[in-house]
Amino acid sequence: MIVPASKVLSIQEAVAWSKYAPRPLVMTNGVFDILHRGHVDYLSRASELGASLLVGLNSDASVRLLGKGVDRPFNKQPDRAYVLGGLAAVTAVTIFEESTPSSLVSLIKPDVYVKGGDYDVDKLDEARIVRGYGGRALALPFIRGFSTSDLVLRVRKGLNRKAVFLDRDGVINEDFGYVHKWEDFHFLPHAVEGIKIFMDAGYKVVVVTNQSGIARGLFSEEDFLELTRRMRAELAACGVYVDGVYYCPHYQGGTVSEYSIDCSCRKPSPGLITRALMELGLSAEESLLVGDKATDIQAARNAGLRRAYLVGAEKSEVPADFADGFFCDLISCAKAICCK
Repeated sequence: MIVPASKVLSIQEAVAWSKYAPRPLVMTNGVFDILHRGHVDYLSRASELGASLLVGLNSDASVRLLGKGVDRPFNKQPDRAYVLGGLAAVTAVTIFEESTPSSLVSLIKPDVYVKGGDYDVDKLDEARIVRGYGGRALALPFIRGFSTSDLVLRVRKGLNRKAVFLDRDGVINEDFGYVHKWEDFHFLPHAVEGIKIFMDAGYKVVVVTNQSGIARGLFSEEDFLELTRRMRAELAACGVYVDGVYYCPHYQGGTVSEYSIDCSCRKPSPGLITRALMELGLSAEESLLVGDKATDIQAARNAGLRRAYLVGAEKSEVPADFADGFFCDLISCAKAICCK
């Protein structure tokens, strides 16, 4: 009998094993937090593409970088690796720390690299690496109706989960106008501490931000996503985890046609907030928003949030009863709400 734990290898052991593993060697990767039928079917079909199947497993720290939520993964990496090792389709498992397995792929050099059908394989750096030395990279469709996200949503539907929705520019970082480069991204004084106060008080942290610079052609959606990745990593290094980042790339008067549309997500429309409420299983009644513009407050009202606060704005700029409170910065707001 093969003991599941014996299949779990360090990266160094996996590299050495790969040199002698039966070929073709197939590799895939993922979080595999709550193993379900879709995962088992996917891994079984992946194993049929070769003689050996190596699964690269995201470490607990790298899962947090993916923004799946402060409470993810539900199962810790030794347990997730052990369960994978118990599957007959899986030959070996190794754990990697980065948000993507590109470095691991470069070391292992699998003959076939496989991802689920919800990924555009042609856009993955891992696929470029594999194809660069003559290997194959392809996607396998998932069984519809089976996903960890769906399971989590079903569990969370009945829960009253509170969140703090934060605008980005002017609340978390200095607003220089269309910030899109990491070297231009500067956290506002004590903003990180302010977010942590909310987090420690049990609030999920969700960023909702208009990014019309994408539609205006000032920067690309990929630029925004890379900056977001860096921001989340920097926050994570400080013990602060963002449960979701929801952004609107649209602007009806933009120069990039695919984004130059009238949408329901650009604040003051409520689309970003209502989508986050649904996807993260949050309670509008228990949640609040902190923004720096009137459109942020309007979006909160339109989405049915119970409370909405302004930071950095002069009270004279808006009606006295427009927001539920005015604060000079995020940490002052957090302390007033959470440290009573």
